[in-house]
Amino acid sequence: MVIDTLNAALPIFRALGEPSRARIVVALIERDGTATVGQIQQAVDMPQSTVSRHLRILLDSKLLRVTRNGTQRTYHLDVQPDALTAVENLVAEVRACQTAKSG
Repeated sequence: MVIDTLNAALPIFRALGEPSRARIVVALIERDGTATVGQIQQAVDMPQSTVSRHLRILLDSKLLRVTRNGTQRTYHLDVQPDALTAVENLVAEVRACQTAKSG
């Protein structure tokens, strides 16, 4: 059911619907999915407190996980597989609608 697919994808869309969080995810992608807070802060040119607030939201949305080494925290892209599948399925549904209209 399409509504179930959309509901499963919503955490990703909500988290990435804010441009600063989208920039943070891009910074992580550009670093093969892993970066420290300092590396992210430098890449997105935002104050550390702002970066930390957005990282917390991304963690709560289950798009990231964090590892600690002493006082250093490293963030890793770690989107739940079912959420990624839901996004892929939703994209397929939209493509099918567009193909049907143009065909």
